[in-house]
Amino acid sequence: MKRNLLLAFLALTMSLNSLADPNISFFCELQGNDFNEFFADSALINELVEMHASLRIGLHDFSAGRTLAIQKLNTAGIPVVAWLLLPEEDGYWFNMHNGEKATKRYEDFREWSLQNNLKWEGIGIDLEPDMNDGKLIFSHPWKLAWRVYKRLYDNKSLKEAKVIYQELITRMKNDGFKVESYLIPFIYDERELKTTSLQKLLGIVDIETDVEIPMLYTSALGNSGIIPLYHHDNMPVALGSTGGGVKINGAEIASLTWSALEKDLLIANSLTNDIHIFSLEGSVEKGYLSQIRNLSFNQDAPDISSEIKEEKNQIKKVRFLLVMLDHPFLLTIVIMAIAGSVIFLFFKLVKLVIRILNKKKI
Repeated sequence: MKRNLLLAFLALTMSLNSLADPNISFFCELQGNDFNEFFADSALINELVEMHASLRIGLHDFSAGRTLAIQKLNTAGIPVVAWLLLPEEDGYWFNMHNGEKATKRYEDFREWSLQNNLKWEGIGIDLEPDMNDGKLIFSHPWKLAWRVYKRLYDNKSLKEAKVIYQELITRMKNDGFKVESYLIPFIYDERELKTTSLQKLLGIVDIETDVEIPMLYTSALGNSGIIPLYHHDNMPVALGSTGGGVKINGAEIASLTWSALEKDLLIANSLTNDIHIFSLEGSVEKGYLSQIRNLSFNQDAPDISSEIKEEKNQIKKVRFLLVMLDHPFLLTIVIMAIAGSVIFLFFKLVKLVIRILNKKKI
C-alpha cells in the first residue's frame, strides 16, 4: 500500500513538473542610447514582469542613462544579472589576456552599483575569444593563424590567467555576489580529455563559478543534438540566437526562425527548468517574445535521435582535434613531413613528365 502511494506521489510530481513553465531569462547586449530607449518602453517591462522573466544585461558602460534603466528594472522587480563586458579594443569578452582589465572593470562596476544603489541577482562572466582575433579573421587571417599557433605552446599565460580570474571570482563572492559563467560547450570535452588546447587556441580560460551556462546556440553550432549532449544535471542552458548582439566587421551571428527556436525550447524544457535566450532585443524585433510567453511547454519534445547521432559524430572529430592540438610540436612534425612528402612527390612527377616529353622529342 505504501509503495503504491509513493509511486502515485512520484507520478503526480512528475506530471506537475512537466506542466510547469520554465524560468525564462533573456540576454540583452544593446549599447548606448539603444539600450536606454529600449527600456523606456513600459509595455515591454510589463510583459517581462508578467512572464516572470529575468535579464542578463551586457554592461558596456556605466552611463547615467544605463543607470536609470537598471533602476527602472529594479523598481519593476525584474531580476537582473550584471553581464560584465570590456571595451572592444580590450577584447570585449573576458579571455586569457585581459584578466587585469577584467579585474579593473569589476572594481568600477562595484563602485557604480554602490553609488546608485543598484540591485543585482549576480554577475555573469562571458568566456569567449578576444574580439580583436575576430577582426583579424577578416583583415589578416594569416597573421591570426600564426598568433594562435604560437598560443598552443603558451602554458604560462594560461596558468597566470587562471590565477587572476579565480582570485577575481573569489573577490566577487566575498562581496556577496553569485557568479555565473557563459561557456563554449566544447570546454566540457576538454575537461573530460584533460587537454588545454582549446583554451590556448581561442585564448579563453576554464574557471570555476557558482553556475555554468553552456551557450548551445544552434544558429551557430549546428543541429539541436548539441542541447541534450552538452546539458548536465541541474544546469541551465542558453539558446539562440534570435538576432542582435555585437557585430564584428559588420557581420552578425545568424538567427533562428521561430520554428527552430520553438523546437529548441521544447527540447531544453525536457531537460531543465532554467532556460536562457539570446537575445531579448532580437526576440522583441522578430515578435518572438509573445510567442515564447504563449508557448505550451507541456507538449512533448520533438524526436531528435537522428540529430543526436549526427552530433555525436561531430563531437568525435572535435575531440580528436583537441587531442592532436594538445601536442603541437608532434603535430607540426607530422604536418611538415606530409608537406615535405607532397613537395617531393610533386617534383618527382615534374621530372618524370619532363623525361617523357624529352623522349618524345628524340
